[in-house]
Amino acid sequence: MEIRFHMARLVRQLHWVLMFGLLGLAGAAAIMELRAPTYVATARILVESEQIPGDLAPSTVRLQALAQLELALQRILARDTLLQLAARRGINQTAALSPDDLIRDLRTRIEMTHAPGRNAAPLVSISFQGPSAQLAADVANDIAQMILQADIATRTQTARKTLAFFTQDVARLEAELAVQDAEILAFRQQNADALPDSLAFRRSQQTTGQERLLQVERQIGDLQGRKAKVQQRQNTLAAKTAAVSPSTEAQQLAQLEEDLATQSALLSPDNPRVKMLLSQVKGLRQRITSPDDTATDPLTSYEVERAEIEADLAELTARKTRIHASMAALATSIQATPSNAITLGNLERAQANTRLQHDQAVANKVRAQTGKMIETLRQGQHISLFEAAVPPSHPQGPSRFVALVAGLTLGLFTGLVFVALRDHFSKRIRRPADITAALGITPFATLPYQRTRAHAVTPQPQG
Repeated sequence: MEIRFHMARLVRQLHWVLMFGLLGLAGAAAIMELRAPTYVATARILVESEQIPGDLAPSTVRLQALAQLELALQRILARDTLLQLAARRGINQTAALSPDDLIRDLRTRIEMTHAPGRNAAPLVSISFQGPSAQLAADVANDIAQMILQADIATRTQTARKTLAFFTQDVARLEAELAVQDAEILAFRQQNADALPDSLAFRRSQQTTGQERLLQVERQIGDLQGRKAKVQQRQNTLAAKTAAVSPSTEAQQLAQLEEDLATQSALLSPDNPRVKMLLSQVKGLRQRITSPDDTATDPLTSYEVERAEIEADLAELTARKTRIHASMAALATSIQATPSNAITLGNLERAQANTRLQHDQAVANKVRAQTGKMIETLRQGQHISLFEAAVPPSHPQGPSRFVALVAGLTLGLFTGLVFVALRDHFSKRIRRPADITAALGITPFATLPYQRTRAHAVTPQPQG
């Protein structure tokens, strides 16, 4: 019964609901007429793969295409760039917005989307919402061109900086190699006699020198023995001669010869004492053999043999001295060779490491030159404009039909709420329950309202 009562009340007040529905419909139509249309234009960018296989000529620019596009878009969304874009396209001519409001509005209008998934087509859409179709298309194309230019500039600049870095690195390593070459050359020249590569030769020379020294010492000993025998033989002969006809001069000569033999065995032939004794012996012998004749007599066999022995001893002694000096120099160089080998090894290892770095830097420089050429000719991975934005023929947003239906629905709902509130706050009695609620009594029966002909002609107010 409650439902029938409320439905009857709704039917009686349906004109209110219809009136609010018409008002909502009219309001939606007015809003659609006053609302400025929004046009969306979209430009599409294609991420193209490398034109040259990477294993043949790799590019030195390793950038993720989508990440690079996102970075380029964020640079475009910067404050200064957006203000320049708005001034160039006259976006803020109709609406007097502050710079901050204009930037926020433009950032909400610009959108970049791409198909999700690893195997999706490498297409990226750049959209812009504008009050006119031509403005939306122009701004979308401007943004796409700015992204393309940013990609070209980034890749070219990256390739150029890579080449400049490796060129500088090669020059630095070449300078280091030149310094190290000079250090190694100077060290080798300074220690030419004590380098490890000639150690075996110097040790063989040392062994040969020891053998030569032993041989010279044996020869000196033989000569000294021979000299002593000659001197002994001469002394014996002089003694026999003195026994037959002794004389003072002969005795002096024998004594001088004996002293000369003794001193020659102990001293070098170049010794001043030996030379003085030799001169005295010669003068005295000359007086004895020819006291009245000033001509010099030929040397005796003893004197010739003695002179030969002394000359051989002098030559062997000088040779022994030279061998001693050579062996001392060899010993010094052999003793200094280990430390020189360590120093030279450190220098050569440092040079080898630098040379390895130099070879790698040269190879990297060649790859950087190839990468720069690839990026200059746009043969590597790059982005290109796949489809330019065109002015849309229809604005984007809710259609007129949807807006009118929404306005009508809102108006009808408002009318129902109005009718419900009107009945709820009304004090008029319309059914027995209202009598009970208002007077606190329970009616025995209810009679329907009877209409007469007069009532039918004269409309009565409805409760």
